[in-house]
Amino acid sequence: MTMLVDTRSERSAGLSRTRLAGLAVLAVASAGGWWLGGVARAPDPVAAPPPPATVSRIQVELPPAWTVAPAPPGSAVRGSQSYAPVAGMPARALLVSGLPADASLVPAALRAELPAQLPQPRRTKLAGRPAWTYGPIRDGARVMEVTVAPSTAAVLAVACSAPTETWSAALGCEAGIRSIGPAGGDPLTPAPDLAFRRLAPGALRKLDGKRVAGRAALARGPRPAVARNLAAAHRDAAAALAPLAATKSTTAAVAALRRTAGGYDQLARAAGRDRYLAARQAVNRAEAGLAGALKRLR
Repeated sequence: MTMLVDTRSERSAGLSRTRLAGLAVLAVASAGGWWLGGVARAPDPVAAPPPPATVSRIQVELPPAWTVAPAPPGSAVRGSQSYAPVAGMPARALLVSGLPADASLVPAALRAELPAQLPQPRRTKLAGRPAWTYGPIRDGARVMEVTVAPSTAAVLAVACSAPTETWSAALGCEAGIRSIGPAGGDPLTPAPDLAFRRLAPGALRKLDGKRVAGRAALARGPRPAVARNLAAAHRDAAAALAPLAATKSTTAAVAALRRTAGGYDQLARAAGRDRYLAARQAVNRAEAGLAGALKRLR
């Protein structure tokens, strides 16, 4: 008996299998092409970060969006670097470094551009370092906020400013500072007597050099010119340290320097043996008081 086979069904099944295989190949190829294309496609370009700013030999890593920009009119500060934190906006970030002008810890060059009376500082961080922030400070048509981070090398200050109507573009710009290089010294914690303690040793060493020679000369007898020089040296030291004094102990040290200057003035004017001896005793008391005031600073 001859068996009949339906070849049309077989052909139809074969074609179906071929189509499915082709679709599978296309799917794999498409997926592979998409994946390969994803690998092969160049990534979108990323803007290179700006080079570190060098402020008085201290390198500061800046945010990528900051661009060099001129300082606002009338706000140029010697030795500073000026940047625009937001492109196309009048906001500015001014970077300044130096020794503090007073107990505020603001570097001298920037302090001269600020109001005599600053608001109380707030504790904050600058690139992870302990810092103080002053502000907002209104200076004419602009608003400013100043952040200072002291170190064993100097104080780094970042002044964020903008016109009043766009102040929000500058507010908190110091938070963008990424790092401070090793030339910035070891961080110090801001304190009301920090500037005095950092700068007083230099002023007192200068004074002590004059005191040793002057008192040796006075031990040989009356020397009005020497006494006047010692009075001037103590007054100079008091004048240098007075802006840095903001605590009971530091103001007491400045007062003791002034009393000692007055004692030497009296010694220079003393006429006759009795008055000279009385003036020498007054100088000795003043010197003892000064030694005690300086000892309490340690």
